Amino acid sequence: MKKRLLSLALCGALLCGALAGCGGNETPSTSQEPSSGQTEDEPKILTTAVSAELNTLYPLNMDVQNNIGTKLCYEGLVNYENGEVVPCLAESWEFSDDGTALTFHLKEGVTFHDGTPFNAEAVKTDFEFAHPNPNFSNISAVAKVESIEVVDEYTVTFHYPNAYFAYLMDFCYPETMVLVSPAVLEEGNYQSMNGVVGTGPYVYEEIVDGDYVRFVRNENYWGEQPYYDEVIVKYIPDASARLQALQSGEIDLIYGSALLTWDDYQQALSLPNIAGAVAESDSKTRNLVLNASGVLSDLKVREAVAYAIDKETLSEGLTYGEETPADHLFPDGIPYTDVELNVVRTYDPEKANALLDEAGWVLNESTGIREKDGQALSLKYTYDSGDALNKSLATAVKSQLAAVGIDVETEGQEMMTWWQEGVAGNYDLIMWNTEQPYTSPHNYFIPMLSRSPHVPSLTAVEGSDKFLALIEEFQTTDDPTRVQEIFDQLLNFDNDNVLDLPLLFVKDMIVYNTDKVAGYDFSSTPMFFDVRLIQPAE
Repeated sequence: MKKRLLSLALCGALLCGALAGCGGNETPSTSQEPSSGQTEDEPKILTTAVSAELNTLYPLNMDVQNNIGTKLCYEGLVNYENGEVVPCLAESWEFSDDGTALTFHLKEGVTFHDGTPFNAEAVKTDFEFAHPNPNFSNISAVAKVESIEVVDEYTVTFHYPNAYFAYLMDFCYPETMVLVSPAVLEEGNYQSMNGVVGTGPYVYEEIVDGDYVRFVRNENYWGEQPYYDEVIVKYIPDASARLQALQSGEIDLIYGSALLTWDDYQQALSLPNIAGAVAESDSKTRNLVLNASGVLSDLKVREAVAYAIDKETLSEGLTYGEETPADHLFPDGIPYTDVELNVVRTYDPEKANALLDEAGWVLNESTGIREKDGQALSLKYTYDSGDALNKSLATAVKSQLAAVGIDVETEGQEMMTWWQEGVAGNYDLIMWNTEQPYTSPHNYFIPMLSRSPHVPSLTAVEGSDKFLALIEEFQTTDDPTRVQEIFDQLLNFDNDNVLDLPLLFVKDMIVYNTDKVAGYDFSSTPMFFDVRLIQPAE
């Protein structure tokens, strides 16, 4: 077993409490006092688990496996809480009158884990490094910046070519739009960094390959010190092994929908001394993208797929009703998405069959699969194998589509392969979830111009030129009336043409050992674990 000691840590993230560092007013409801029987001298250690090693905990791209660790060590200029942008490493900000300059006034007295001062020069260095990174090409606050001006030691201004309603929202990403010590950056290297070094409440101290990562409390943290002295994240790739580790006390909790299916959640609750909780707010939408450039080129067939899927059964059968059926693309409360749709499609297998008949796909009674011109109606369904529910969801959809004569081949893929294959158009159906509240709807649509599975699909859809022009346009205005008009058109075009098929609104959850944990207060961005929201057991 190879052992590496890392004296510096991955950049922090927004952790909650009014005076507890980044995170505004999302404060745990229970004071964090030592557990009964625990002396002040004993280290307070929290242990959790992930399914993939945290050996690339760098804010260079989005990896769901890093959601457990990013807020331990990274922080951004601002956070998103309860529908609002709130201060973090920036205490305040303002736009110029024409909306083309965004100035941040930074918190003073903050240092990175390696002792480097956090100031305007560090902000400029970090975001100038990120600007050419292709993984940031769809985040306009970085990709569109023309220059970054250091006004004084704690004031920095981002200059843009035009006004845009979502520049500030783009800075809310807790996994990518965070600050790292300039010392870890290597020009042109967008795959790794020379250490995990942020400003957050924990330092990425030690990694034992194939076993665990240890985070230790940042004694020089600018905000309120966290309760736990250490957080240990164990690498346990197998779901059943994670549950066994929870039951035995090897780990104290398992967090998030990426690591837990709802069967796992229910099984955990049946164990002695194990409790759980489910976030009230939806995290995102479990969504299928349909490739209109292949066998699904006929709108009637794409509509048939939509009518053939019983979302209520998916909700009840796979999530015990916790994740509700999605009748629109984004969860409720997302700005600009409360749109009246031209067409609402609900489960109707008779209509699905009729549409397939109209499209010329005839059922082969011997195989149960429809055919046309000697070709079977067979679809390739791909998904990221790193998300716990994706395999079961794909199996359920396969069964439902088989009922109307559509054959489905499902394939779970490693995240990078799944993304590359999707962008290349090597799919008929692909599980492609929506974004977080602070990046929706704008950053769900922007990738359709260049880097999403929608790109090959849209080439075959009539009217897509206007659709893409509207995506370009909303990036050039901060007029809320015009922005709303544009999203009215975008969401209806998307729905009319069945480019996306939303299935369920995702809920995140936690299960924990009650000997160590009394509860958890979910933030308004529940996809990301926040150790400060844990209520330690008394």
